[in-house]
Amino acid sequence: MIGRSVARRYLGAALQAADRDSLRDALGEQLEVLQTLLGASPKVRRLLGHPSLSLERKFDALAKLLGEAPVEPLKRLIALLIENDRLEVLETGADVYQQLADEAEGVMRAFVMSARPLTDDQSERLATALSAWLGESVVVDAVVDPDLLGGIAVRVGDRVLDASLRARLERIRERMVER
Repeated sequence: MIGRSVARRYLGAALQAADRDSLRDALGEQLEVLQTLLGASPKVRRLLGHPSLSLERKFDALAKLLGEAPVEPLKRLIALLIENDRLEVLETGADVYQQLADEAEGVMRAFVMSARPLTDDQSERLATALSAWLGESVVVDAVVDPDLLGGIAVRVGDRVLDASLRARLERIRERMVER
């Protein structure tokens, strides 16, 4: 697996190119679809990395998979990744790209897991509390994970706050085992 710092360099350059062409959102959407496709089928990576296929044929096939022609910054990114044997950057490309786009807009993204869906009010209050704590604007991306049993787990950048019932029970179990 390639380091996140390497992925940030490639995707940072792609973000700059997309901004120049006013294609930030389009590139983000296509990277998201491509990341999903790569996760679902190793055939997509083999297609992009196939040495005997021309770039144009790869882009034609990619257009069929995406449902639209790849935007120019995506084509340039893929060509560069192929040239440098770094296609694995695309496996986390959408996530890294979104983080870079958020940073460029002065927004932090909080990934929140909860045992039950958060209401809009809860999401807003959580975003407000996190914004006050971090001193920056925060957007909440919430997902449901019933394995948490209760509470929430939050990840903002490299910071993790696990206030889930599962984590609390695990800490109690560890203390009991120590005794």
